[in-house]
Amino acid sequence: MRKKRRHPARHSRSAALALSFVTTSGLAYTFASTDNGASATIAAPAGIVTATTDAPTTAPTDSATAPTTAAESTQTPADPATTVAPTTVAPATPTVVNGASFRNRYGDVQVQATFAADGTLTNVDVLQVPFRDGKSVSINNYAVPRLNSEALTAQSANVDTVSGATYTSIGYEQSLQSAIDAARANGITTIS
Repeated sequence: MRKKRRHPARHSRSAALALSFVTTSGLAYTFASTDNGASATIAAPAGIVTATTDAPTTAPTDSATAPTTAAESTQTPADPATTVAPTTVAPATPTVVNGASFRNRYGDVQVQATFAADGTLTNVDVLQVPFRDGKSVSINNYAVPRLNSEALTAQSANVDTVSGATYTSIGYEQSLQSAIDAARANGITTIS
């Protein structure tokens, strides 16, 4: 009886199939363990970033009251009727508030709002927008400045959706509204 001869290409096909499986599995693991390129930064925590006042400074309210030195402090105290208690003077500084991060099908959107001492919205910075491909970058480079301008003009999160950037516009509006809500809850603004 004659032995059947094996076909040489049979082993090549099996090896190619095994190599293809290993390569595909490795790529699948790599893509699954990344954020699909939607966002390279970790979302900043929502809430107040800087307070409306720095550390309070103490200033005397009466110009006749002079600061005491160590030598003077051992002397008898001044008459309580003429002693004036110091008051705190807090310089007004802008308050920065992070909005919450909102995920859409293209990536995360998060903004940071700056409020003036009088509670007006003075600036909106985008912390995260989708950028997984060139088209997303192009869309957001077009949409974000328009959304920022409109939010500052309207003094609210009620902005029109930018055509072609619907998901970014919706996420922007939600994140800005959460920043405004946090600022209003802390007495920083009256914007609703």
